[in-house]
This record gives sequence, structure tokens and C-alpha cells, in this order.
Amino acid sequence: MEWSSWATAGGTVWFCIALMTSGLAGVQGRTKLGWFVLGMIFGPLALLLLVFLTEPLVTRD
Repeated sequence: MEWSSWATAGGTVWFCIALMTSGLAGVQGRTKLGWFVLGMIFGPLALLLLVFLTEPLVTRD
């Protein structure tokens, strides 16, 4: 694989992680746009922060 192929694959994975972070934040009752931006900047670290260090604002029955 060439460098550009690796960059494209890495960028796609990074974007998908940001989308997952945004979706999970929406389920927890948090702002999707803010967490999407954090996901684009910090990637997997933002996802881990959301999963392990924050409590959901909305409880589901």
C-alpha cells in the first residue's frame, strides 16, 4: 500500500470514531456537535472519555 492509501484509511477510521462519539453522546443526552468536534480533534481519546468518565444525563427506562 502506498502512503496515500494509508492516509485515506486512517482518515476514514478517525472520522468514523468521531461519528460514533457523536452518536453515543446523543444517546446520553449530550450535545452531538460538541462531541463530534472533540472526536475529530482527539479521536479515540474522546470516545474513551465519553464512555468511561462521564455519566449519562438522560436515564432510559
